[in-house]
Formats: sequence, structure tokens, C-alpha cells
Amino acid sequence: MAVSGAGAITLEECYRMVRENYPLVKQYELDEAMSEYSFENAAMGYAPKITLSGQATYQSAVTAFPETFESLMQAMGTPVAGLSKDQYKVQLEITQTIWDGGYSKAQREAVKARQEVSALTLDKDMESLKSRVNQMYFGILVMENNLEANMCMDTLLEANLRTAESAAANGTALQSDIDNIKVELLTLRQQRKQLESSLRTYKDMLAIMIGRKIEDSEIFETPEPRIVDTGMNMRTELMLFDARIQELETQRKMLDVAVMPKFAFFAQGWYGKPGLDIFKDIMDNRMSWNGIAGITFKWDISGFYTRKNDMRKIDMSQRSVELQRDAFKWNSDIQQTQIEKEIDRMYEMKASDDEIVRLRSSVRRTSESKYRNGVITVNELLHDIMNENNAVIERSRHELELLKNIYDLKILLNQ
Repeated sequence: MAVSGAGAITLEECYRMVRENYPLVKQYELDEAMSEYSFENAAMGYAPKITLSGQATYQSAVTAFPETFESLMQAMGTPVAGLSKDQYKVQLEITQTIWDGGYSKAQREAVKARQEVSALTLDKDMESLKSRVNQMYFGILVMENNLEANMCMDTLLEANLRTAESAAANGTALQSDIDNIKVELLTLRQQRKQLESSLRTYKDMLAIMIGRKIEDSEIFETPEPRIVDTGMNMRTELMLFDARIQELETQRKMLDVAVMPKFAFFAQGWYGKPGLDIFKDIMDNRMSWNGIAGITFKWDISGFYTRKNDMRKIDMSQRSVELQRDAFKWNSDIQQTQIEKEIDRMYEMKASDDEIVRLRSSVRRTSESKYRNGVITVNELLHDIMNENNAVIERSRHELELLKNIYDLKILLNQ
């Protein structure tokens, strides 16, 4: 197994780097900024609204005194100018909400709920990267261990080749014995080339994921077995389902506040004609300053028309999310059980792997002694050497499969 050392690449380090290197990681900043702007906008519900407007109109008729009254006024020396049909106004209006029925608060809560759903959706995508890292990382460890076993077998075959060559020189072995060992050596070295090529491919793929080059000399640390609390499922998807339900709850609150009455203070000031004193304007027909202030009350009851059906739609949407969560939990529990059973099986196999390797090594050493004494053929010796090599490879594979299953379970439960 690979050992830990200074500068060694670790699995946790790969988790961190792949998260930092993933293109969508910048989406967190974008979503957070957009949510902040939306929240600030929602908080402006109680900010005063200021409107500057103007208008110029021409009317077909205007308010006027009766002709008899105008004649009487002129006879008394008080001419009446009358209103002109062209009228003008430049107005400034300020409106301050006193109570909006809870709409601003509900809107801010809705913004928070949407931002939570968006963040958890990204978290879910990020968590899926860990499974891909696991495949690459443990694949590299398996191939490195296979290469190590390959090199050990190469050394073993070289030693037996020298023994066969010495025996052939003494007339106690055949040339075919040497040829058989050389064939196995050539086959072994072909397998090594293929392993080295596959290992480089895996390292290059992992390098793309973590965003940095991986040198051939770098060591991959074999992670330690970790304790997994199988009763604690902290999957991001489960939190995402809860966040979606909470988002629907904010929509319910929006429906509640939509039918509430609203109160506001307002003030208007304008310069133009006619003004509020219509009689003065009839007499002088001049531009004047005017103003008005008060409290408004507004209650839009049209929301009651669709409220019942809208509430039912939200209830059905929540039920749909709950069913999806239950289905996800059901599938997750099945997958968890499968991995746990596989881990138990690997622990059972681990107990016998060391004994199998010990026995295969003992058989191989005995066969080497028998071959040197001419008791068995080289084919029988090669068979025992291959059996030992396969036992070593299987032991390493089982150890790494056990570790991978443990870390797959950690990812499954988001621990």
C-alpha cells in the first residue's frame, strides 16, 4: 500500500481542489449577489416613493360663472377673467407606506428561500463530484499496487530465470524451461506498459478535475478507514427538499398578504392652473402653488377569487416534493444497505487474504526448491508463482475496495 509522506496527494485534498476548480463554483457568488440585490429591493417596501410629473392639457369646456353673474360683476367694477381651456401642472408627490399588510416581510422571506434552494442545488452538484474523484483516486491506487506486484513478480521471475539458465548450463534443465520463463517475463512487461499507460490516463483525468498537473513521481496517500455513522443521513438532496418546501411556504404567505388592506400617507404639491381654489382661478386665471396631504386606504379583494385554488396548488406542490423526498430516501437507503453489506463482505475477506498470501508464498518457495532439485517442471513452478502474484493483487484490491466503499458510504451520507 502507498504510504503517507511529505507532499503526498491526499483524497481530502483532491475533494477540496476539485471543488475550487469546478467552473460552476463562481455561480455561488453570482447567486449570492443577485439574492442580495433582490433582498435590498424587497426591503424598499417602506421606503418613501417620490414622483415628479407634469401635464399640459386643452379642454373643450371649463367651469365658469353664469353670464348674468359675470355681467353683474363687471358692472360692479370687478372683471372676471374666467378659466382658460389650456391648463398646466407640474406636480411632486410623496407616498409613504404605513402598513402594507406584511407584503415586504413576506417578499424578503421568499428571496431568502429562493437563495437557499439555489445554494443547495449547487451543493448537490458539487457533492456529485466527490464520487467521480473517488473513482479516479482509488483507480490510481489499484493500478499503482498492481504495478508494484508486477515489479515484484518481475524480480522473482528474473531470479528463477537465472536458476534455469544455470541448470541448463549444467545439463539439468532444458532450453524450453528458459523460454517459458522468458515468455512470462515478456507478457508481464507488456502488462506493465499497459498499466503504466492506464495509470497516466487516470492521473491526467484527475489533474483536469483538480486543476493542476500530477507528476509521475508524486505519491498518492492511501486514506485511513473512517468511522461512518450509518444512522445519520446528511445528504444535501434531503436539505434541498426541505428548502423547496420552505420556499412553497413563503408563496403561501405571499397569498395571505396579497388580500390584506394597505395604508399609506401621501402629500402632493403642484404649481399650475387651475388650483384648488377654483373661484380664485376663475377670477384671476393665474398659475398658483397648491398642496394636499392625507392617508389612503386600499383593499384589493380580487385576490380572494383565486386564493382557494392557489392554496390547493401549493398544497399539491408540497405533497409532490414530499413524495420525491420519500422516493429519494427509499433509494438512498437501498444503496446504503448495499454498500454496508459490501463493506461487511470485504472485512470478512480481509481476514483470510493475509493467510492466502502467506500460504501461496510458502508453496512458491517450496516449488522453487523442488525445481532446483528437478522434482517438478518449470510450468508447475510458473503456475505457483502466478498464484502467489494473483493472491497479492487480490489482497491489495480487496483492501482498496474496502476503503473505496467506506468513502462512498461517507459521500452517500454526506459525512
